[in-house]
Amino acid sequence: MRISPTKFISLLFFIFSVFYLYTAHQIVVFTFDENAPFNARTFPIYLGWAGIFFSGLKIVLPEKVPTEVDHKYLDYKSIIYLILVSIIYGAVILKVGYFLSTSLFLIVSYYLLGERRWLWMFLLSFPFVAIFMFLLHGVLNIYLRDPLLKYLGIIG
Repeated sequence: MRISPTKFISLLFFIFSVFYLYTAHQIVVFTFDENAPFNARTFPIYLGWAGIFFSGLKIVLPEKVPTEVDHKYLDYKSIIYLILVSIIYGAVILKVGYFLSTSLFLIVSYYLLGERRWLWMFLLSFPFVAIFMFLLHGVLNIYLRDPLLKYLGIIG
């Protein structure tokens, strides 16, 4: 019996979602937030259950059109580079800070995915990360550690 690529990827995503749900339950929550309707664990737990549900559906339900993958057209080099960039991003985000590391991660990812218009790459990284940081810091009062912005005096 041969498993289709879609079912195999769904199985991998199912396993990843189970692991993610397990780690989401390990998130430490302040004692006063333990019984709150929304805390640091809430969204990751729901996200883990959603991943398990949808990938489980994809595994169980039959495929209408089976997919055939021609491996000679797949760009494995870009996939490996994206994985390496993601690992580097995870390793440097605490040292460099959220704003700069996320913006550079997005620019490098856009480039690896084939985008070559530098203006669009810049506009879709730095301003969007800045807007997202403003929403987190200014509106939701969620603090993200950022040594660069603290050094520049933008955040306290």
